[in-house]
Amino acid sequence: MYKPGLTIWYNVKSFERSVKYFTEGLGFSLDFKDEDQGIAIVTTNTKDCCIGFAESETVVPVTSSAVFEVEDIDLAFSELKKKGIQFTGDIEVIPGFVKLATFQDPDGHSFELSQTIVD
Repeated sequence: MYKPGLTIWYNVKSFERSVKYFTEGLGFSLDFKDEDQGIAIVTTNTKDCCIGFAESETVVPVTSSAVFEVEDIDLAFSELKKKGIQFTGDIEVIPGFVKLATFQDPDGHSFELSQTIVD
């Protein structure tokens, strides 16, 4: 019934700002952009997972997090900070399970980086 893939949509104040944040800041690739409609889609590092943006006058930040798995969270954290990504705190560790780092986009939507801890 379902096809593979997932697209997560967010309302944003400026789709141009969001495109720049997710392509230049996070390194995702731009798949679609319609300036007349104020919408865009980027492809993430996760197979068949995209993020869409629709420009809107009213934006309510989403606080549930889309989580991106990384191989080395310390390296990713450092590299993204150099690109201007602002994290909400330090890397959190749940012993024997996972390391997490939370950040927000310019509209206040929450996202996380995750590294599974292998014992």
